[in-house]
Amino acid sequence: MIKVGIVGATGLVGHEMLSVLQKSTLSICELRLFATAKSAGRTLNFRGLPHTVEIIQNASWEKGMVILGATSSEAALHWIPEALAAGAYIIDNSSAYRMDGNVPLVVPEVNSDVIETHHRLIANPNCSTIQLAMALGPLRNIAPFEWVSVATYQSVSGSGRDGIDALNRQEREKPGVGSFHRNVICEIGCPEPSGYTGEEIKLVMETPKILGMNFPVFPSCARVPVKIGHTESVTIKFTGNVAAEKVRQRLEKSPGIRVSNLGCQPVEVEGTDHTAVGRIRNHPADGSIIQFWVTADNVRKGAALNAVQILELIAQKITGPA
Repeated sequence: MIKVGIVGATGLVGHEMLSVLQKSTLSICELRLFATAKSAGRTLNFRGLPHTVEIIQNASWEKGMVILGATSSEAALHWIPEALAAGAYIIDNSSAYRMDGNVPLVVPEVNSDVIETHHRLIANPNCSTIQLAMALGPLRNIAPFEWVSVATYQSVSGSGRDGIDALNRQEREKPGVGSFHRNVICEIGCPEPSGYTGEEIKLVMETPKILGMNFPVFPSCARVPVKIGHTESVTIKFTGNVAAEKVRQRLEKSPGIRVSNLGCQPVEVEGTDHTAVGRIRNHPADGSIIQFWVTADNVRKGAALNAVQILELIAQKITGPA
């Protein structure tokens, strides 16, 4: 039995974490929900019982408690050190600690072996990185990657409930420059001096860390008028020739992956746990290049489910196998 907390419980990801926990087989003796003063006092149901949302504060944390964080990086930098000092375990969905060398960055199907008993802070990767790592992880032992290129078509839910609300509002109004509706926004966030946006830099930095490999990632990230589900066009340059059929066979045997002949559409994956991979093909002029599409529910597998899977691994280390 473990004590669990969700920080940011009333947000889009926090609410989905609660939904995933509802259906999990985890033995939870106590659940506490935290948010800002604006949401404090709200009641959310969990396994048939009402739970009142509390204000985030230093006195909230308990030794041995496992906390799922679904806050901004700025907020995480305030509450996480306090929770660690109290002896809690933390799975943080923000980008605050992802590239810290002492903090594991985990996609359970890919690199759960990096979690050790002394790790009390584990980072949940970016949503677009998670589904990319899910597709790349099973392929890393076929041959080394020379490089990976990825173009993302990311849903508006990647910017939280505000993004979904904005798209709903814009669908009722005349869309203009910068709106989501009937548009493709070719930057997610402002470009940095390098010309890359923060979303793109996350893919560059996080992907090799998760896979435990050293290779360049060439990303281009766009926002599209889809409510849930990120889609990625992925190109892999291997160091030698690799047959598309071999890639297909490897992915079909991989947990959490569902392979199809056609490209994957966001409407197919909304509310599901799997990562869909489709249209696996060799480049006709270069047998060392493989291309495919990857799609997943960015709120579920791209955030909430991945965090709960990590929680299940931590629970085993704390309490032993169920």
